[in-house]
Amino acid sequence: MTKLLAAPTRYFKAAIFTCLIVTGISFAQQSPLTKEDMEFVQKSKKIIENAQASKMPDWLRTDSDKFTSAHNEALELVKQLQQTDPTMKRMDELSKAKKRFSSQKVVVFASRSLGPQSLKDILGMASNNQDVVVVFRGIPQEANLGEAMLEIQQVAAEYSPMPNIVINPVLFTEYNVTSVPTIIVREEQSVIAGKLPEVIARVSGLSNPNWILEKIESGEKGNLGIRGPVESISEPDLIELMKERYAKIDWEEKKQNAVDNFWNKQTFRELPKAHKDRIRELDPTVYISQDITTPDGTLIAKKGDMINPLDLTPFTQAIVVLDPLDKDQVKRVKEALPRINKTPGVKRITYIVTRLDRETGWDSYTKTTDTFDAPVFLLTPDVAKRFELEYVPSIITAEGKHFKIEELADKRGEP
Repeated sequence: MTKLLAAPTRYFKAAIFTCLIVTGISFAQQSPLTKEDMEFVQKSKKIIENAQASKMPDWLRTDSDKFTSAHNEALELVKQLQQTDPTMKRMDELSKAKKRFSSQKVVVFASRSLGPQSLKDILGMASNNQDVVVVFRGIPQEANLGEAMLEIQQVAAEYSPMPNIVINPVLFTEYNVTSVPTIIVREEQSVIAGKLPEVIARVSGLSNPNWILEKIESGEKGNLGIRGPVESISEPDLIELMKERYAKIDWEEKKQNAVDNFWNKQTFRELPKAHKDRIRELDPTVYISQDITTPDGTLIAKKGDMINPLDLTPFTQAIVVLDPLDKDQVKRVKEALPRINKTPGVKRITYIVTRLDRETGWDSYTKTTDTFDAPVFLLTPDVAKRFELEYVPSIITAEGKHFKIEELADKRGEP
C-alpha cells in the first residue's frame, strides 16, 4: 500500500524529473532529490520526447482492476511476516549452510556436552589456527535461538583472534558425525556443485588436530578410529528443531494479529478544518541552476530554464483530501462531487484521507471506500508538502500551468 499512497506525489515528481539528468538543481518549490528520484531521471530524455503522447501512468490509475480490495494489504503483511520472522530467517540461513565455512581444511565437531573446560581448550586451539572451524549441531532443545547464538558469539569474542565457529547441522549429517569431539581433515578445495571437499582422514576423541595432521603427513588416511573419550551430541539438529518449532506456529493467528494491529501502527497526518472557503494556486515550476547534460554530452536543459511539469504531462484527475470521520466534511465533499466531475480535464477522482478509526480499523476503511465508492489512501508527508496542504477538505486540480487547491469551509457555526 505504501507505493499506492504516494501515487500523487510520484506523479508530481515524474513530470518534474523528466527534465533532469544529474544533480546541481535548485527548485522554485522545495523538491528534494532522493536516490529513487535520481534513478528515475536518468530515463528522462526519452520521456521528454514522448511526453505529449503519454497516458496517465498505471500506478496512478484508480480503476477497479488495479485496486480490488483493501484486504490485499493484509495478505501482503502476512507475506512480509513470513520473510522476516526470526525462525524463518534462520531456516533460510541454514539452507545455505553448506556454503558457510565449507572450505576450511580442519573441521572440529563439538557440543556443549563436552563441558566448559574442553570447549575452552578447543576454542583456544582454533583461535591460534584460522584454518580450523569449530562446528556445533544446534542449540539446547528449549533454548531461545537468539540468546543461544549470542552466547556462542560472546564466548568466541573472548579470544583474539576470534576462532571460526558455526552452527551447521548439515556438516554433521554430510560427514556422519554422531559423537564428539570428532576431527575431520579435508582436501583443500572449495565446494563444487554443492559437493563438500573430500575427507583425507578423521578421528574421534581428540580436541587438537596436531596428532591427526602428523599421521596424515606420515601417509595415513581414512578413519583413524577413537583415540580418546567421546560424548554424545547434546544439541538436536538445528534444522529439525526449527522445523518442529515452525510447525507449532499458528500462522492464522499471526495473520489475524497482523491485520488487527495494522491500523494501530499507522501514523495519521491530520490537518485543521478549513475555516473559510479559499482557492490557492501552486506553481510547480522548476528553475534549472546549471546546464543538465547526459553522459554523452547531449544537452537536456540549460542554466536559467524554467520547467513546468504541467507543460509536459497533463494532470487529468482531481485529488480530494479530507477527514472521513468528520461527517460534515464528508457531506461538503459529496455535495461538491458533481461540480468536480464537470471540471475541464478531470477524468477521475482520487481520495486521500488524513485519518481513520483505529479501533474499527478495516471496518472504518471499508466504510470510507463504500461512502465514495472508490479506494482511499492515507495522506503522506510528501503529498502534504508537495501540494502545500493547510486545511481539509482540500480539492486539488490543475488549471493551465498551475495546480489549484480549493478549501471548503466548515459553515456549521454560521447563521
